[in-house]
Amino acid sequence: MRFGLAATLGMLIAAQASAQIAGAVTDPSGSVVEGALITLINGASLQKHTTVTGPAGAFQFPSVEPGSYLLTIAADGFATWTGDVVVRLHERQPLLSVMLRVAPASTKVDVTLPPRELAVEQLKAEEKQRLLGVFPHYFVNYDANAAPLTAAQKLQLGWKTIFDPVPILFSAIGAGIEQARNSYHEFGQGTEGYAKRFGAQYADDVNGTIIGHVLMHSVFRQDPRYFYKGTGSFRSRVLYAVATAFVCKGDNGHWQPDYSSVLGGLASGEISTLYYPHSSRTGLRLFHNVLLGFGGRASGNLSEEFLMKYITTHVPKAAMRLNHPVLREGTPMSLISVEDLTSKTAKDAGPVTFVLANDIEAGGAVLAKAGAKAYGEIKYSSDPAVDAEATHIGLQNVHIKVSGADVTLRATKTRNGAGPLEYRRLEDSGRIAITLYVAESVKLAPPQ
Repeated sequence: MRFGLAATLGMLIAAQASAQIAGAVTDPSGSVVEGALITLINGASLQKHTTVTGPAGAFQFPSVEPGSYLLTIAADGFATWTGDVVVRLHERQPLLSVMLRVAPASTKVDVTLPPRELAVEQLKAEEKQRLLGVFPHYFVNYDANAAPLTAAQKLQLGWKTIFDPVPILFSAIGAGIEQARNSYHEFGQGTEGYAKRFGAQYADDVNGTIIGHVLMHSVFRQDPRYFYKGTGSFRSRVLYAVATAFVCKGDNGHWQPDYSSVLGGLASGEISTLYYPHSSRTGLRLFHNVLLGFGGRASGNLSEEFLMKYITTHVPKAAMRLNHPVLREGTPMSLISVEDLTSKTAKDAGPVTFVLANDIEAGGAVLAKAGAKAYGEIKYSSDPAVDAEATHIGLQNVHIKVSGADVTLRATKTRNGAGPLEYRRLEDSGRIAITLYVAESVKLAPPQ
């Protein structure tokens, strides 16, 4: 008896310590808005409550603790509405009346890939670039929307350069010319002399690429590529090409003194003294290497700016952007039914409307906003062998418009998944909340 009395008192105290938030949503003409997504977030605990307006445009949260809340209302075709609601103890909460404004006719969305993914796509394009379709031309970027490379990506470009058959072949040809001229006579002649000359030539390529373009640029976090300008006056392009012999772009996107190329050139030059004959070394080698480095980079940059692009194959035609975002198979979509579905029976089977409970994003772009409508068909069944009174809800042909494309949804994350549809009933009504998944990858038009 005491237990029953205590339980009753507890229920009464809990009821007094909570309140109801309710209201109605209309459009500018005064018509009710059915299927608007209502989200209530507690400012202190961040606890989230969600519901949907019914046929009369009404909504309610029947049991809300005192405190400050953020109320958000989203509906397809309308601008999102937000407002603050304060619930006080022992104070009746007035009914809310919210009018939604029509959303702008078009919204411009930036669909650029995130930097890491953008760098991967740009790297794929750069690895196809070849002078005259033969010589690797990887360390030049023609994309104005360039993303910084990671150390691993810099190594990838260097690795592909030194192991490309063309540089190896030209090292072999250069060694043959040196042998014919008896350059570095200390190497001698015959097979052994040719092997030494070939090894020295190829080692120069490896040192220049790995130390000069990979190691030092990774240590100092600078970009080893030449960034093609291609616009402006002839004079501005000449000045840009010469200036970039002394400065380079850092991984942070800012121009910096080119420590990496200077120190990389010095280091690779000193390493070469280990395998070239002593008589080929000069006391002014370091000074000469620095001056030759600046001059070589300046002349190389000038040729890149005015010539090389026109004899390079597979130059990207435009900036690497996500012109067609892809909504991947298995992407989850949280939906809430507009109607009370849990009280229906088999005779009520038919079309059903849902609203999207969260924004859907791809490649950094919002492709479908919360409140967008999804449609499908619902069916009800019961299994007498398990529970004759239990009703099971099934969905079929559920689809939603995303950036103009009709996207089909399924009940399971994987294509061959199986099992009953999982859903939960919202606390304020018979509406259900479910998570469905994109049935197959869809290439979308960029949102406008």
